[in-house]
Amino acid sequence: MDGHRRDWEALGDLDPLYAILSAPDAKHGEWDVESFLATGQADAARIVGACEALGLLAHRGSSFELGCGVGRITRALSPSFGRSVGVDISAPMIERAREMNADRPNCAWVVNDAPDLSAFGDGEFDLVVSFIVLQHVPDRAVISSYLREMARILAPGGAMVVQMPASMPLRQRIQWRRRAYHSLRAVRVPERTLYERLGLDPIRMNWMARRDVEAAIRLGGADVIAVQDGWLGDGSRVGREENLTYIATR
Repeated sequence: MDGHRRDWEALGDLDPLYAILSAPDAKHGEWDVESFLATGQADAARIVGACEALGLLAHRGSSFELGCGVGRITRALSPSFGRSVGVDISAPMIERAREMNADRPNCAWVVNDAPDLSAFGDGEFDLVVSFIVLQHVPDRAVISSYLREMARILAPGGAMVVQMPASMPLRQRIQWRRRAYHSLRAVRVPERTLYERLGLDPIRMNWMARRDVEAAIRLGGADVIAVQDGWLGDGSRVGREENLTYIATR
């Protein structure tokens, strides 16, 4: 986890908003903050709408986001919940989240760099969300642990909404940009040069087969009741991977 955290923090220092949501025209600090936060509002509305369509979220005491970054989605969920908690492995990201969301007193921001969610209790949250996060965790055992833990902290009748690639072509698995980044960093080429001049970054893309995702969620005590293509049915892809959103309850 240490290497993963260092990579995430490195990209976060270079281009924090793009690190969280990598829109093609928003690289190198081009994200407008208002536009960036508006994407969180749109995603939060889609999350709540998808859950309501399945008869979930009758109770809205608390929400939880794994990999919240600067709080794009957690912030947007907060008006609908009594408490909204965002966690991230990066202390600098959490500090930015606190600064950017000082106007949201019912939000809590927590650094969690462990491969579990033991800081949180069983059934603590009515909504548990993770979007564009687990695909960057390099170890599938850690991904499975997070899936089990998200299911564990989900309240009965609540909703768990998780996006994760289910397959990835060999060409994408090679990830030559990441390999080149680390090779050049080993000979002390500055991170900013690699990112801004050579277009390289350290972030890994991972995937997990649908059966393994569903098995991990079941081990945490929840059941997948809907699987949608892309991000909540939008068919979105980074490359040619199979990208899925899982909605589970307990």
